[in-house]
Amino acid sequence: MKNNAVAVIAAGGIGARMGTDIPKQYIKLCGKPVVVHTLLKFLPLGLDRILLLVPGETVKFAIDMLKEYSVSGVDVIRGGQTRNETILNAVSFLRQNGELDESTILVTHDSVRPFVSERCILESIKTCREKGACTAAVKATDTVVRGNSEVLELFDRSEMLQVQTPQTFNAVRFESLYTSLDEKQKLLATDCTRLFTLAGDTVYIVTGDKENIKLTYKSDLAFAEGYLGHLQ
Repeated sequence: MKNNAVAVIAAGGIGARMGTDIPKQYIKLCGKPVVVHTLLKFLPLGLDRILLLVPGETVKFAIDMLKEYSVSGVDVIRGGQTRNETILNAVSFLRQNGELDESTILVTHDSVRPFVSERCILESIKTCREKGACTAAVKATDTVVRGNSEVLELFDRSEMLQVQTPQTFNAVRFESLYTSLDEKQKLLATDCTRLFTLAGDTVYIVTGDKENIKLTYKSDLAFAEGYLGHLQ
C-alpha cells in the first residue's frame, strides 16, 4: 500500500429530485458524465485504490462507461441498500484483497459532487491520519431553523455548518462501529459522521469549498455547466 488511503465514491442515487430519465451521476456536463468529472479529481492524487460503488444491476453499465471515457484505475463494485452498507461493502472488498489493516483510511465522497478540490481531499486525509474521523463542511450562509409549518427553534448562524463530503475515517473503526449497531440504531446513523458521534468519537471539521455542491436539482446543472466552462 502506498499511503493506505482509499477513495470510496458512492454512486447509488436515482436522481428523483432532478427529474431526469437517468440517474444524475450519469448526466453529461461538458460532454462527460458527472461521475467521470468526480473521479478525475481523485485519480491524480496517488491513492491506493479508487472504488466506485453502484447498484448491482448497473455494475456492467458503469464499467462500460469508464471504458468509453478512457478512465482507468477505478474498480467498480456493488454497493449496498444504504450509504453505510455501501461503505461496508468497500471495506469487505479491501479485506478480501488483503488490502485492509488497522491504519487504512477511507475517503468517502458523493459521485455528484464533481467540484471537490484537491486541497480538501488531501487535507481530509491528513486530518484523519493525525486526529481521527473528519468531514468537509462550510459555514452556513442562511439562517437555520428547526420546524415544519412553524418555526420551533432559531439557531445562531455563526455556529452552524453545512456538511459536505468527503467524509474521511479509519476503515476498521467504521466496520467495528457499524456492525455493532442494532437495526434501530442503524436507521439513526444514516450519515457517517452521525455513526462516529453516536459512538462518542470526535469528528473534526475540514474546511470545504462553496463550489463543492451536490448536484440535486435541475438548476444545479446550469451552475455546473457554467462553472466547468469557466474552468476549461
